[in-house]
Amino acid sequence: INLGRRGMESWCSTLIEEKVFFQLLWLEGGAYLWIGSGDHRLDSLAVGVPASAGARGRAATPSATTLLGGHEGDAGSQRLAQRLSSKVGRPIFVSLNLRDDPQLRLFAEREAVAALTARVAAPSTTSASGAAGLERLSSLALDAAPSQAVPAAP
Repeated sequence: INLGRRGMESWCSTLIEEKVFFQLLWLEGGAYLWIGSGDHRLDSLAVGVPASAGARGRAATPSATTLLGGHEGDAGSQRLAQRLSSKVGRPIFVSLNLRDDPQLRLFAEREAVAALTARVAAPSTTSASGAAGLERLSSLALDAAPSQAVPAAP
């Protein structure tokens, strides 16, 4: 899938008896991912931006920061944004709104990684840098697009 496409996808996955809801909004050059429980809150928002190739062609650590909320004891959105931007090679905004349970958050991260990597082609060596991706995000114009269900992982 070309990240230039715009639209929204929503799905729900279950860990034991706990439902985890996902909403993925495709942006120009990146994505916004909301993960939460049934109360639909927005506790925090973070962004991860992939780093350009470092010395000798090795990728450097992506940058990430919290934009909204997130108390000092919980940097889950920021960590997830950093890991996801590294995996997909594009800027990713993340709002992680789950209770602080390592097993639940690991499950949510795996679901998010699977969904994003299944839809994003690996970035080429000539792809735009994270900074250029943020410039495209700043000129965002959303189109109404039909939702597509994402199959839940087995």
